Amino acid sequence: MRFAKVVSAVFLLSGSMLAMADDRGIYIGGGVTRSEIDEARFDDKDDSYKFYAGYRVNNYLAFEGALVDFGDMRDGKERFDGQSVQANMRLGFPIGQRIRLFGTAGVHAWHADDDVAGKSDDMDGLYGYGAEMDVLGGLGLRLEQETLEVGDVDLDQTSLSAYWRF
Repeated sequence: MRFAKVVSAVFLLSGSMLAMADDRGIYIGGGVTRSEIDEARFDDKDDSYKFYAGYRVNNYLAFEGALVDFGDMRDGKERFDGQSVQANMRLGFPIGQRIRLFGTAGVHAWHADDDVAGKSDDMDGLYGYGAEMDVLGGLGLRLEQETLEVGDVDLDQTSLSAYWRF
């Protein structure tokens, strides 16, 4: 979490040096994630990946879909290995010329290979927040924190990714 604070500070401080282009349109992206379950009966984390695509309606609103792998987590004899397909809405607030803080809310259909979550698949809610910065042309960077309900557990997911706007 400390890394997330440092990157967020860099985003905020560097925003006034760059100019933002028109934000509307399609974008795709991908990056690395750190998934973590910290429950009384299960506690572990793992690194994995996330791919996403979306459409920015304007500087403030975007709709997005994502494919996420949760990694392979173990705690004693218990194991959690799962994936998620997500649909969400992002409400963003531009700060400076290139930086956008945002909140996320949506749903995700998930499948888990092992039964720590109480079920093997279902559809649940997700919410989160983050910051993104348009770096150069259509290229941008994003740092986000999401909490996903996965059956009986809450999975926290931190992602660092790059995106390309068309």
